[in-house]
Amino acid sequence: LHFAHGGEADFRGEDGFLYAMLHHSGLAVNALFEACAFFLTSPHNLKVRGTFVTDVFIKVKTELTGRMLRVEFTPNMPPTPLVYGIDGGKALQLRPGSPPVTLEDVSLWVTKGERAETLHVRTGGWAIDAAARLIWQTATPGKKQVDLTFVPLRDPLAPNPRTGKVVAPHGLVGQSFDGDNIAVFGNKDHCARHLGPVSYTHLRA
Repeated sequence: LHFAHGGEADFRGEDGFLYAMLHHSGLAVNALFEACAFFLTSPHNLKVRGTFVTDVFIKVKTELTGRMLRVEFTPNMPPTPLVYGIDGGKALQLRPGSPPVTLEDVSLWVTKGERAETLHVRTGGWAIDAAARLIWQTATPGKKQVDLTFVPLRDPLAPNPRTGKVVAPHGLVGQSFDGDNIAVFGNKDHCARHLGPVSYTHLRA
């Protein structure tokens, strides 16, 4: 996990569990963790059983009228990403290279690079990127992880422009946007120090 102000920590999620990554006014970003083994080259061929974010689910409410959009980004189970709330109950698939889909202050689009396909979500208060890429040295060929990035576009501790209320960000990463400008570092797994043929990640930040 990469926190606000530069801190970071390792986190092993429960296989098949959803975790709140960032929740704020009119926004909820949740991530599904899935168990997947991978290999380290040093020490040679050490098998590590860890967990990765493999799916992302976002709910965002527009600030002007309060319309709700729901986004499902499941790169291991295409078609994806799918957006609900633009055209009634129908799912709209976002495709790389297509123009952004915009509803009031919310915009969504997808870009595709050499190694990753990235879902971009912009709201009045946040820039959210979810980059799907192959898990390095995975024991499950073709398996993808999703890397999440959160950037505030205004002071997340300021009153909401629509409601006037102050709601502090929360969630595994969201809680680090506390305004103190202090980098907080949590625990880190040290799999390379393991002497057996298989190592397990275990830390919870």
